[in-house]
Amino acid sequence: MDATSVAAAVRSAGVAELLWRTPEGPPAAIGVVPLLLGGKPTVALPWAHVETARAAAASGAAALVLSDPRLAGSRWAPLVAAGRLTLVEDGDGSLFSEELLDQELRKHPPARALADSPMLRREHWWYLPRLVLVLEPADVVPCGRRDGPADAVLGVDDGGLHVRTVGVPDWDADPLPVLDGPPDASGPAVLIGQELSVPDVERWTVHTTTGRYADGRLTAVRPAATRELEPVPGLFARMRRQRSLERACVQALKAAGHG
Repeated sequence: MDATSVAAAVRSAGVAELLWRTPEGPPAAIGVVPLLLGGKPTVALPWAHVETARAAAASGAAALVLSDPRLAGSRWAPLVAAGRLTLVEDGDGSLFSEELLDQELRKHPPARALADSPMLRREHWWYLPRLVLVLEPADVVPCGRRDGPADAVLGVDDGGLHVRTVGVPDWDADPLPVLDGPPDASGPAVLIGQELSVPDVERWTVHTTTGRYADGRLTAVRPAATRELEPVPGLFARMRRQRSLERACVQALKAAGHG
């Protein structure tokens, strides 16, 4: 798949999964909003997630997975783009504001409440500085699309990172059956899935289940706390969530000398 096709797929995707190798244990995995910077797949995390961003950038291998068709445009295609991540610590928000903000506002409705006008951007200044992770794809391959709660993305570390879309027919089983996993890979593994409210994405539950993968099953299973979509938040819950994000961003920015 050429760079133009990858860029078109990323541009059309609404949500994605980012996985990376860890020094010990299963790969790490988070749900992200996929963006483009200079034609390359990119993720821009708020500064509340500084430890996550630095850990991902320090990893020797990462993968951005477009497996979820929800919120996607006509040129979306399910794929795995694997390579190395480069971290740009955008402490003043200039890179994000100039190159990425319009994309995030288009793709991620919750951002509009914080940054959809000059007045909002001044009020929520802490939301604009970002930890920008840029992926240099070394390998891009098609993958299956996730069509429901029985589908997930599997990442296996056997000295390299193997990622693909799989089926989980019974989430309560132990060992956990995994359909269409990599036939020759075995090692620490993570299953990541996402539930989100469409089209507002006000509710977004990312769940991860870890264990050891081999021969089409996951053993030593550590299940996610929940795989259910979070309940509709009330007014005070929304306010608490925003204030918590603001405090964490401001604290991280000050610690890095940007506040």
